[in-house]
Amino acid sequence: MNMEKLKRISQEKFDSLKKDEKDLLLTYYKTYEKENKLSKSLNKSRKKIKKVKDKLNKVQIEKKEILKKIKSINKSLFTTSTVVCDKRWNSYICIFKNSESQKSLYLGNHKSIVKALAPFYSKEEFKDSQEFLKKELKKIISTVQDKLIKHNDNNEITFKKNKLKSIVELYAESGKWDYWSIED
Repeated sequence: MNMEKLKRISQEKFDSLKKDEKDLLLTYYKTYEKENKLSKSLNKSRKKIKKVKDKLNKVQIEKKEILKKIKSINKSLFTTSTVVCDKRWNSYICIFKNSESQKSLYLGNHKSIVKALAPFYSKEEFKDSQEFLKKELKKIISTVQDKLIKHNDNNEITFKKNKLKSIVELYAESGKWDYWSIED
């Protein structure tokens, strides 16, 4: 028996049923209504999910396009720098690297770097200075990197400035140092 036939039951027929039959019929009607309601809700949810998936897909495509533009506009955003110490010669080198090229910049020996950076640091800071210098040189180079390197059309790194003296001058101009000493 389907719902259409059950709906056609007249009030008289319904009244003539036994109590447990009436209860069963009423339970069926309620269950049928719940099923319809849930089915409609499921269909609405499917439509919403489809809309959300479509919006998500559009946003992901837009994000990819924007990322392509960012990469083509500012290649220096994706250039990393690392400072290393050559212990054999007690000298420091900065390595710039991006997806297309890698360039090394000789910064100088330990003594010349300590002398060049002396105005920005107290003498005590240079005591255990190898790791300290590497960390500080990395900070200084990161501060002035945009003024220090450039990229050609092939995204290869070239230097605008390649002397420690120039790097220190750019750092002094940046004003991002937090100590200054004047020696007589």
